[in-house]
Amino acid sequence: MKNLKINISIISLLLLINFVNADHLIDLRILSSNNSSFIIQLSDIKYDTKCLLKNQQGVILYKEDIARAQIFQRSLNLIELPDGTYELQIEDDYKTETTSLTKSNGKVMTANQIKITTFKPQIVLKDTQLNVSLLALNNEKLTVSILDENQNIISEKKLSGSVNLGQSYDLSQLNAGNYTIQLYTNGKVYDKLITLN
Repeated sequence: MKNLKINISIISLLLLINFVNADHLIDLRILSSNNSSFIIQLSDIKYDTKCLLKNQQGVILYKEDIARAQIFQRSLNLIELPDGTYELQIEDDYKTETTSLTKSNGKVMTANQIKITTFKPQIVLKDTQLNVSLLALNNEKLTVSILDENQNIISEKKLSGSVNLGQSYDLSQLNAGNYTIQLYTNGKVYDKLITLN
């Protein structure tokens, strides 16, 4: 395990492969607002998607799984919720789009033009070659950790300073078994279990 070879590089090809599917941003629109209710519309949904409504503390108030579809519409009513700012998130395997809603004096106002898109880190394992990448459009940082079956960290690397963050690992020196690839970015942890034969 000590002989784990780590090759640091910007993996342009990997990013192209992983984000070809991610270049189609989610078309999120708030169609209308009628006092305390509003209509969400999503168009041309390519991947299974989640719709989340969160309060300022990050508590999920509404969650719905959306299957692939040409058009999805849903009416949401915030009449029971107090005045304040809420976050509407549309999330698939590659990215998250976030827009803010404000409820004031019983009326919902949206900032349709202000959407923040963040990409999720991607992992590709081919034989014993592990490639990790993140499209960091908002100067995100990425911490990549490899943990053994006992959750001991055997490798950890912090990446930052580039739009295309990437790390390549040669895992051929590791023993056969299960390992966890742990990716930390934007306050979120993404775990993926891999098996080496």
